[in-house]
Amino acid sequence: MRNLNQIFDKNAIIYKNRTLFWYKKDSSWQSTTWSEVSKEKKTLIYILKTLKIKKNDKIAIISPNSPKWCIADLSIMSLGAITVPGYTTSNEDELLYLLNHSESKIVFLSSEILPKFDKIKKKLLYLKHVICFDEFNKKYNKLAILNYEDLLIKYNNKEVKHYEKEVKVDKGDLACIIYTSGTSARPKGVMLTHGSIMENLNGAKRFVDDIETQNHKFLSILPLSHAYEHTGGFLLPILIGGEIFFSNNRDQLLSDLQYAKPTLMVAVPRLYDILYKRILTNIKSKGKITKLLFFKTLQIGEQKYKKENLSFADKILDKFLELLIRKKIKKIFGGNLIAFISGGAALNFNSGIFFTSLGIKILQGYGQTECSPIISVNPIDKIKIHTVGVPIANHFVKLSKSNEILVKGPSVMKGYLKDKKSTNITIKNGWLHTGDLGEIDKDKYLTIVGRKNEMIVNTGGENISPVPLEELLTSYDDIEQVMIYGHGRPYLVALVHSLRGNTEIKKILNDVNSKLSVEKKIRNFYLTKNPFTIENSELTPTLKMKRRVIEHNYNKQISEMYK
Repeated sequence: MRNLNQIFDKNAIIYKNRTLFWYKKDSSWQSTTWSEVSKEKKTLIYILKTLKIKKNDKIAIISPNSPKWCIADLSIMSLGAITVPGYTTSNEDELLYLLNHSESKIVFLSSEILPKFDKIKKKLLYLKHVICFDEFNKKYNKLAILNYEDLLIKYNNKEVKHYEKEVKVDKGDLACIIYTSGTSARPKGVMLTHGSIMENLNGAKRFVDDIETQNHKFLSILPLSHAYEHTGGFLLPILIGGEIFFSNNRDQLLSDLQYAKPTLMVAVPRLYDILYKRILTNIKSKGKITKLLFFKTLQIGEQKYKKENLSFADKILDKFLELLIRKKIKKIFGGNLIAFISGGAALNFNSGIFFTSLGIKILQGYGQTECSPIISVNPIDKIKIHTVGVPIANHFVKLSKSNEILVKGPSVMKGYLKDKKSTNITIKNGWLHTGDLGEIDKDKYLTIVGRKNEMIVNTGGENISPVPLEELLTSYDDIEQVMIYGHGRPYLVALVHSLRGNTEIKKILNDVNSKLSVEKKIRNFYLTKNPFTIENSELTPTLKMKRRVIEHNYNKQISEMYK
């Protein structure tokens, strides 16, 4: 196959009346089939043609996850145009930069974006048309917005016959430009081709093929504007003929899990940490017998993961615990969940062993937008929780002299849009320089140690990675978030968000410090009143900390900790 759209077209013929997408309308679940999606896609291709869209034109999508998002993406790629996804959480300046830098001619958006869009409309240099997926307030009529549903009605049953012959789209053509989430500077536009994403999908599919089930169901909770969800949560299900349930409200996640009954769920570690702490808190409120059985399940589960011998009594007890505890826990997640897929940041080992012990495997992987994005995954039959797995097929990973992770393979990006200098710094002799530090064991499993630009170098010259320390602290139930600081300083300090007071946090720090070497001990801390959030620009949309922003916002408090 030459392009991503051919994968969809082929499976639309095979699966026809099978359900592809599930979404909520007025709080009730609705579904749409492969054939219905195919028909809508063809109509939208016709609409885009009438709007004078041609090959290599850029079209942005800024909206919550939905079937419309996916159909727009498929339609754009069908014409050889290029999708530019944007985050709904972006502020006006970030949206203006994305739309102007990418030279987007059309933007698909949801009505919730219109207040921000209204403020930047006059500054947009290349935009010709705005298409709103849903109903919007009449006060925005001045923006000459086209309504998606109205367009579908107007051009009902219209389609461009043999569009694939009119526009030849090959593996080397750009499919999308995905802007990095920008933890430290202006986002860069990562140019990904049809071929690079197809190679990535084929590499990921080999790991999914090892999971024995006939009909995969995915619960989509991460934004499709992120490469991780775009490839793993949308295009991978398209490739294997799965069903996708769109869950856009995290407060309803557990009820959505029980309705969807997914076999796989792609998410970031922060979500698994939250679920881990919620379940533990709930168990602690139960009776003595329930708590005893639950923690015995965790103990035996960890022994099995470590391949330790179980006593005869524990072997018998384990069979009962499978019914009494593990089956009930699985029901919380719908009953059919085979594995969580974790990526986007390092998985806390405690969360990983917790779910593994309860019979839900976590396949931790590693990737970067610049590699379409998957680089490595843990195979389901040989998981090493502390690692991010082995490289996907046809991709090679090695370490530089400074232990930076270097990647070579067909999924590596074409480059950064309008930024040759950064492209040449990032890709040298075909090797992608990830900026991450790692280790590789004898079985070729990769472990992430930290990021080069996040390493703390104290006044004594010691190099300290903050991430393992932050994971250690957040493994305690009472600590919600933490950021370690200490670059160019004599010792480490921490910004901590917790519902507990200074006394409780001091006890935790004393416990943690007793396990650490001198240079890694945390000498002081400050309790933040508010959590780090996407809304206050201290987290990226995939919940990574924007360290420079946090340091700037808490500059005064950090300085006080060194007096």
